[in-house]
Amino acid sequence: MENVAENCLHLRGLGAVPGSRFQCPVCNVYLDLEGVEQWVWAAEKSRDEAYSVVESDEFVQILCEEWQQEVYRRRKVLYELRNVPHVAIARPEMILISYDIAEEAYECRIFYKEPRPVWGTDRIRVEAALDAVLALRSHPDPNVRLASSKAEEFHNLRLRLVEQNTPPPSRRVFYQNEF
Repeated sequence: MENVAENCLHLRGLGAVPGSRFQCPVCNVYLDLEGVEQWVWAAEKSRDEAYSVVESDEFVQILCEEWQQEVYRRRKVLYELRNVPHVAIARPEMILISYDIAEEAYECRIFYKEPRPVWGTDRIRVEAALDAVLALRSHPDPNVRLASSKAEEFHNLRLRLVEQNTPPPSRRVFYQNEF
């Protein structure tokens, strides 16, 4: 696993995890901000080494352009992580839960009043079964856990209305005062 983590380009970005660390969803390596800066520095070093090679070769020019794009991509990830708000969590303003009849699933959309953190979740899709909804209760993101409790409430309402032979609603909005 260490070899995979060393060679991973973190193409899907890095997500913030508790403890001021960042995790790659591909290789599951944890980095602090200094580790992310070293990751960017490694790309800059590789780019500079590519520039030092004879520049008349077209292949070397293509290689240099690719490394420069990689440096830009990594810097963008670093800047996004540096701009992560220091607040613990951005509280949602509203949660919309919709029932998809075709796939028998709930789609939970989380809306924020303040800017959503880079790593913050804004959409969750879960099977319309109580076990699947309850499984989200152990998710590390508190807003996902909040959405799962509202999805459970909506699921129970739908089941109760079906038992009463009343057509259940296909969506429900939960506002901040209902959290």
